[in-house]
Amino acid sequence: MRKLIALSLIQVTFLAACGGGGYTSGGSGPPPPSQNIATPGPPNVETITVDMGPSGVSAVNTAYVSIQICVPNNPAICQTIDHIEVDTGSTGLRILAGALNLTNVPLPQETNGTPTVFMTECLQFVDGSSYGSLRFADITLPVSMKTASSVVVQVIGDPLYPTVPSTCSGPAENTVTAFGANGILGVGPFAQDCGSACVATAQPSTYYSCPSTSTCGASTATLAQQVANPVTLFSSDNNGVIVELPAVGSAGAANVTGSLVFGIGTQSNNGLASGVTVLQEDPGTGVISATYKGVAYSHGFIDSGSNGNFFTDSSLSACPTPNTGFYCPASTMMETATLQGTNSTMATANFSVANASTLFANLSYSAFSNLGGTNPDANGFDLGLPYFYGRNVYTAIENATAGGYVGPYFAY
Repeated sequence: MRKLIALSLIQVTFLAACGGGGYTSGGSGPPPPSQNIATPGPPNVETITVDMGPSGVSAVNTAYVSIQICVPNNPAICQTIDHIEVDTGSTGLRILAGALNLTNVPLPQETNGTPTVFMTECLQFVDGSSYGSLRFADITLPVSMKTASSVVVQVIGDPLYPTVPSTCSGPAENTVTAFGANGILGVGPFAQDCGSACVATAQPSTYYSCPSTSTCGASTATLAQQVANPVTLFSSDNNGVIVELPAVGSAGAANVTGSLVFGIGTQSNNGLASGVTVLQEDPGTGVISATYKGVAYSHGFIDSGSNGNFFTDSSLSACPTPNTGFYCPASTMMETATLQGTNSTMATANFSVANASTLFANLSYSAFSNLGGTNPDANGFDLGLPYFYGRNVYTAIENATAGGYVGPYFAY
């Protein structure tokens, strides 16, 4: 159920998981009084929904949006794609070829500067990889009406490129069912998905140049050629995002509806709320630090693309098959961690861990606030979507002034 992602060359290490809403929710009750959830609509608020995902997927704790994809400069040739995962731990828009009709919406391919040499990209995961072409699209978020033109989009599993380079290793996750979504909207703390590292050197498993559809070699990529954070391409409200989800009760919820707010401190509905703590991130890696039960973890982050809170705790019982990787304590455990930004600011993080097998026994529920699991990174402490329920969580983009602070930062 979980997809573990480690993009060491893509500026930030994170866990993106299966599954993963709001001003209303299935069985979770109204937001707490201290939480104000923005109403979806123009000019900057998109509806996000936590449900079981697209057909063939049984998602848990995955927040989705819909996005309209159009051929550049041709608003008559478009397709709206639902169930695109909102991921504050990655960068860029990526669409599964199985969800995008390239025959009806023939997005032009990106070249490396030579008209007949096209570019592709490999997205590496801990447990596999996704590979596909890079194409240009005009995009519209249909509720907020946010738009961006000529966005570089990765089309994962593009049938035009059936030969995956040997350096793009691991089991292929190039289908909707394997990926757990119709795509990912990466709205994390970085402006591009690789940055200066890929400008200077052809990394072995990131960008490729393809003289033919079956012959692709590692390639450099300018910042303009890279997959970019779509938020940075908006004409306004482009310095970060706020994920606003209502509280979810201990038993879970069938689905949850919430808001993805674009911009921080740019409108009356996206200011830093009173009492919010700003945790500056490492500008090179996007991480903060965490301390849990006396142990310090140097790779801490808050990531909507993770479907659980993932950390190391040998005192918690691990789940048996088929829920290996999640925790299954005999009773729900209340836990506390201390997060610290590079600005030395600290914040307490309280969360709970329930028996994952018991939670998953309710096959009609997709949202759980108390789902936790192990972390393969010995230095990692990942607060995923369960931590977002009942909180407004801010992610500010690098080098952007957002609410009086310069990103990258997390805040809640």
